[in-house]
Amino acid sequence: MAFLGRALVVRERGWIVCLLLGCALLDLYRLGAPALFDQDESEYGEIAVEMADRGDPVTLHVNGQPWFVHPPLYMWLVAATGRVAGFSEFNIRIWSVVASLLAVYVTVLLGRDLFTPRAGLLAGAILALTLQYLFQSRLAVFDTVLIAWMLLAFRAFLKGYRAGRRGDYLRFFLFAGLATATKGPIGLVLPAMVIAAYALVRRAWQWRAQVPWAEGLALYAAVGLSWYIVETVRHGWTFIATNVGTYTLGRFFGVVEKHAAPWYFYLPVALLGAFPWTTFWPAAAVMHIRRWRDHDGSLIVLLWVIVPMLFYTAAQTKLPGYIMPILPFASIGVAALWDQALSRRRDRRIVAASTWLLLLVAALFWAAAWFLGRQYPGPFRDAGPVLLGPAAVLVVGSVVVLLLAILGAQPGALAALCLTMAVTWFALLTWVTPLVEVEKPIRPLAAAIDAALTPTDRIVAYRMGTATSLLFYTHHPIVWVETVDALRAAVCAPGRVFLVITKGELARSGWTPPPLVPIAERAGTLALLKFPSVRCELPNSVKRPVGTGRVAGQTGSAVSPLPAAASGRRRAGSPSAWNTPS
Repeated sequence: MAFLGRALVVRERGWIVCLLLGCALLDLYRLGAPALFDQDESEYGEIAVEMADRGDPVTLHVNGQPWFVHPPLYMWLVAATGRVAGFSEFNIRIWSVVASLLAVYVTVLLGRDLFTPRAGLLAGAILALTLQYLFQSRLAVFDTVLIAWMLLAFRAFLKGYRAGRRGDYLRFFLFAGLATATKGPIGLVLPAMVIAAYALVRRAWQWRAQVPWAEGLALYAAVGLSWYIVETVRHGWTFIATNVGTYTLGRFFGVVEKHAAPWYFYLPVALLGAFPWTTFWPAAAVMHIRRWRDHDGSLIVLLWVIVPMLFYTAAQTKLPGYIMPILPFASIGVAALWDQALSRRRDRRIVAASTWLLLLVAALFWAAAWFLGRQYPGPFRDAGPVLLGPAAVLVVGSVVVLLLAILGAQPGALAALCLTMAVTWFALLTWVTPLVEVEKPIRPLAAAIDAALTPTDRIVAYRMGTATSLLFYTHHPIVWVETVDALRAAVCAPGRVFLVITKGELARSGWTPPPLVPIAERAGTLALLKFPSVRCELPNSVKRPVGTGRVAGQTGSAVSPLPAAASGRRRAGSPSAWNTPS
């Protein structure tokens, strides 16, 4: 029996290794091909670059200005990698991939702890092949890193609760601290709310006497709060008002950066983000609702879906990525349903969900064709032949899943669904991503500017405040302007000036600029050059020429050159070549 037990463990580990290798293939394929997206990807990448240039890992900077929005852990990782291997798109994104693999692995462990080893493996596969998780795992953003730490924290608490071990509780505080150092106090608040809800429902508060509160809170403060303390000492009220006031409390009680949405915002986000497993949610929910009184796993799955949904619905600032913490536990819930179905010859719940999946695919294609055909008729018509490939894979795969479910071949239906999603994902990355890249103008424009740029030149961007990729790809400070007067002042100032502006904004400005030399054009965005010999009149509201400081009427900020400590700037993708400082 002992030999059989060891054999089962080895077999399970083999399946876990295969699962993680498959996840790595999904995440790493063409990872570095797309340009960094605005705003977050390019902004976080730029912060890491400026961190490496300045040698200051504590106060984060963008365009030379202090940035107090998020803690630095993710940028530390990117900066460390960039110093060794260069700040390429691949290297900037790789930590999201590493964290996504870790989160899949911990999801497997939680599924095993809460249900069965098979349910754990299925949960990992389901999470890895969930649409929103696939997207977020390839982006240089914090979401998968935050999820990985929170999952580790919750599993540590669960083990401590079941075994009463002091070390498990300390690991909870450690991982919660790392989550806080990644994206703020939500790394502790969200798991704590679920734990409190579980204790309230079960009336199980005895674990509080087992927790080493003093050591645990000290460990959490050292790991998660030390950066906040140092920044408060360094910058005082400015840091507190910005980070805590605006970007922590302000996100919940107010609308930050115009990210407002109706109360039901997360319902369609969750339903679409969890594709293709969405149609299995109702049957899984019914199963867990029936079992939660007697089954801790079902209760925990329900709480981890309900509590974050209610919390983020109550928050006034809403973004799709906020509710990603529900996906691992929703995956565990669906995996438990499949685990039960695989033990039966035929399961009507799987047949019904597969039918709804096919109908959902048809509805999504109709809605996408209707919307894109009306809003972007030309590009949609040109892209039609390319889009047919992934669409055909998804439709044919959904039909096969339904037929196998009807025939009672549950393992085949599950395998077909996983394979369909994987092939569709590879098709999207191979054929559709290049179409999206054509509509992203900044990287090619920045390359054209960079080829002609000298250290004394200035780059002006008009009404492109979210295009941080211009800063990242030009390796040069940017003067962001939002008003026509500020635009005239920036362009008419002495010296060579590069102007980046869309055709639409140039037409709407009503200003006839001086003779400018076209440098490049991409997707309706222009890169223009004004030579020093060109003269034009400054607006009356400007009392002095634009230098490296603020300009009257300017809402963005121009910045001073980097200090002597930041005298080199590593080019993206080049591990050894250092650019001349701007």
